[in-house]
Amino acid sequence: MSRKRLPILLIGLFIAFTVVSCGKSKKTTDNAVAMEKSLIEVSIGGMTCTGCEQTIQAGITKLEGIKSVKASYVTGNALVEYFPGITDTVKIKAAITGSGYTVKKFKPVAENASVE
Repeated sequence: MSRKRLPILLIGLFIAFTVVSCGKSKKTTDNAVAMEKSLIEVSIGGMTCTGCEQTIQAGITKLEGIKSVKASYVTGNALVEYFPGITDTVKIKAAITGSGYTVKKFKPVAENASVE
């Protein structure tokens, strides 16, 4: 290889490395945002038994981006742990109403709490 081509080759490799590195960095950042989870309490109307709880839990769990769901007909709510970068409250509400129940309100829960 001639000495004239060596600097051009090195510059080309540097540019290629920089482009590849920047692309991976953005992807890592996107994944980090998608992996931040949120916990909400959903007030639900129409639940009367444990079967209702299971129906709510099954409907919400089918959504992509749901980490956990715990519904209670006694309290009339569900705690939903989800990844906002993947799903949102509109989809969660649609899953609940699609199962025949009503959504009264969404309430954020403290970040250090979790669904048991």
